[in-house]
Amino acid sequence: MGRKSLHSGDSEEALAAKIQLLEEELSSLKQSLHAKHAINQLRASAQLPLSSTESDQDAPGPLRKAEGATFDETWVQETLRYLVKQQHPHSIQQVLRKVGSLLGLREIGLWSWDAQDAQLNLLSQWSASDLPDASRCRLQAPDWLRFAVKADSSELRKLQNGEALALSATDPDLASASEPLRQLGIFNSLIIPLTEQAQLRGLMSLHRDSPNTWHPQDTKALGSLLNWLFRFMQQHEHLRLMNDRDTRHQYAMEASNDGIWDWNLLTNKIYFSRSYLRMLGYDYEDLPGNLNTLRDYFVHPEDLDNMLHEYQTTIDNKRDSLQLQFRLLHRDGHVIWVHSKAKFFEPDHQGRPTRCVGVNTDVTDFMNSREELLNAKAQADLASKTKSEFLARVSHEIRTPMNAIIGIGYLLQDTTLDEQQKSYLMSINSAADSLLQIINQLLDFSKIEAGRVILEYAHFDLDQLFEKISRLFEISALHRTVNIVYDIKADVPRFLRGDASRLSQILSHLISNAFQYSNTSQVVVRVRRLPQTQKQVVLQFVVEDSGLGMTNEKLAHIKERLVFNKYHADTERNSYGLGICSHLVHLMQGEFQIDSQLNKGCKVTFSAAFEHSHLGEKALVNHPRDLNNIRVLIVDDNTIARTIIASTARSIHLQVDEIDNPFSAIERIRQADNLGQPYHFILLDYRMPNMNGLQLTGLIKSDNSLKQKPRVFLISAYHRDEISSADPNAILVDEFLSKPVSESRLFDAISQAIGRESLLQQISPEVIAANDTLDVLDNTRMLIVEDNIVNQQVIRGILKKKHIHTTIAGNGIEALQILENTDEAFDAILMDLEMPEMDGLEATRRIRAGQLRNNIQLQHIPIVAVTAQAMRGDRERCLAIGMNGYLSKPVNPELLYSTLADILRKKKMPSSNPQR
Repeated sequence: MGRKSLHSGDSEEALAAKIQLLEEELSSLKQSLHAKHAINQLRASAQLPLSSTESDQDAPGPLRKAEGATFDETWVQETLRYLVKQQHPHSIQQVLRKVGSLLGLREIGLWSWDAQDAQLNLLSQWSASDLPDASRCRLQAPDWLRFAVKADSSELRKLQNGEALALSATDPDLASASEPLRQLGIFNSLIIPLTEQAQLRGLMSLHRDSPNTWHPQDTKALGSLLNWLFRFMQQHEHLRLMNDRDTRHQYAMEASNDGIWDWNLLTNKIYFSRSYLRMLGYDYEDLPGNLNTLRDYFVHPEDLDNMLHEYQTTIDNKRDSLQLQFRLLHRDGHVIWVHSKAKFFEPDHQGRPTRCVGVNTDVTDFMNSREELLNAKAQADLASKTKSEFLARVSHEIRTPMNAIIGIGYLLQDTTLDEQQKSYLMSINSAADSLLQIINQLLDFSKIEAGRVILEYAHFDLDQLFEKISRLFEISALHRTVNIVYDIKADVPRFLRGDASRLSQILSHLISNAFQYSNTSQVVVRVRRLPQTQKQVVLQFVVEDSGLGMTNEKLAHIKERLVFNKYHADTERNSYGLGICSHLVHLMQGEFQIDSQLNKGCKVTFSAAFEHSHLGEKALVNHPRDLNNIRVLIVDDNTIARTIIASTARSIHLQVDEIDNPFSAIERIRQADNLGQPYHFILLDYRMPNMNGLQLTGLIKSDNSLKQKPRVFLISAYHRDEISSADPNAILVDEFLSKPVSESRLFDAISQAIGRESLLQQISPEVIAANDTLDVLDNTRMLIVEDNIVNQQVIRGILKKKHIHTTIAGNGIEALQILENTDEAFDAILMDLEMPEMDGLEATRRIRAGQLRNNIQLQHIPIVAVTAQAMRGDRERCLAIGMNGYLSKPVNPELLYSTLADILRKKKMPSSNPQR
């Protein structure tokens, strides 16, 4: 079994702490050795040969007195011999007691001095047995000694120079210093300093009640004794700290569940801690501490070779540490997994370690849990795979009949149908497309899990996308009232390049959620353009309602489930679809966000990045007219929808009035007519309470009191032929505007209506391009693709007036041949749609597909459709395949000039209309 590693951060930290503890213990052992070595040096320097027959309890022997002195150097040596033999802190007390007895003292104190903190600490004290407790306590406090260590005092300078300080009650200079001592019955004191490098380190204080002076030889001997006493105290303190550390370490090892070991790599002797043996069920002396025990009893046979190999490799490579996992055998036979962390020490002359210390941590529970998790993951993967296969199978089975429904619908389009049948067929196709989107959404979940969602990049019409969504919800909600209000800003491009199907899927799901869960009948869809680079168009979409909303807890719960690529196997109805929407938005390089408050509705905001379309950003307008004198009345009970349509109308410079009541609208129309300021157009919402748009249209058209009856535009998701059989007033409507009412659609509808009536043409004249604008047409070359000879002559004559050179092609095939064989480039192509052999649509597709020899130059050549057809959708089809404009016959010369001039100006400024 190979080397393993532990992935638990807590275990790593615990092991590191234990290894650090072992390292500290090794350092302590070394310090202990240094301390013993220092004691040996002390014995040698003092030349104190110790007899093995001397008792440890012997006190210092008899002293030889010098004349007038109590101590001499011999006494000091005997005292040191005694201290070395005893090696016990109490021996220092014995020495102080002997000094006090010989000198007839009341008290002796040993003090340490910390110059940095100006702190005096009492290290040891002896006092006479008859000294009162109160006096003893007063002498233990350093207050009486402060005068001697006061900064910049003469006493401190004297002590720092190594001079003893005598404090006598009869000395008038030190009367204030001796006053506290006289109160205790002490009349004579001696302070002996301990200095190192002219710095005060400690003091010995001696007190007696007699006025006898201190002999200089005694002072010198006591100074020498003080130096050795401090050394002994420091050594005893080091030994005490080491003993405490050893004790703590031993207690920790006993309390620990981890096994600690110390392996001598030269002798193969191994120390096993009690916790190590206890982990395996053994007592401390059951087995010898060596490599054979480890190999024959402790390590699992299947892991032994690998473990020893890892250690040998580490030693050979001179690494300083090793971690691995292996199995140990308990005494009763069960297996224990351990994580072993070892460090190597004490390298020999070749740099190879001779000692290894380490810790074994029991990780059996972790390994068992990991095995359970791996089994659970395998089962979850199998379940996920089964689910994905099931979804794919169900999707496939549903797609089979759906393909038949959609295919037959397309076949029916080629049969002879009246307008109403075509309308019904369009509704069937729209519903089939919606159902197909649901099937795709069903399969998306498994695709997202596998990371197989791939976006399409095709040109699409944003207005048509919203129109289909509106029709979808209008058709699917005939049994109840639903209202989708679109607020599309004027700078939002109509034509884009991206995945229209996925965008429609996201919007449809969010709108459906709003209607389903918010308990509201109105949803507002807002679209605006965000700042972007030249390569992309970034749009922000907002779907909001004013319904029930959500609590903060519910909102946080949903947001947590919308973390990118995070899925939950819950049963919530809404999480599944929102998760897919969020994922698709991220694929479109956008962001997805939900905001909601209880009883204040919900707002879902997302952004998406698209590419520029070669069709341009806006649909081309047929008639550039001045609409400042055209008066429009907008009738809609919905405030938001009415405000948005009014804003759109004002953006094309119409004079706009608004009203929310159909009955009040009749009165407003009559008043305007009586004042000589009649409304030229009435924009009506189809669905209004009490009176719908068709009923209001009937009242307007049948009102004989009106001197000038306005044109009525009905705003609905339905076309005229879809509702004509339901209400006879439908034939009175002048124009049907599909939702959403964009700026370009409204402008086109108004312009076309004006073009059919001379009275309106008088008050809204065409905007004639300035001469400098049309100068761009001079000496340009145009290819006219037209099969009718008369139309060829008419168009050629119109273009000749602007000094435009023309070439004629009778059909699409001739046009492609001319384009391939000519050496001179054409500036634009005027393309008829209906022609024999090859029509204009197919010719345009081949040019845009780059199938000609000069495909690089011709692929982006401007193409303008010129046709007698006026069917709904013709313009969209022309623009969708790559045409740049659309003109209907008979051709208006000024419109032809302005359209060509506009296209050629854009051609000279590629940055304004990227060709993608």
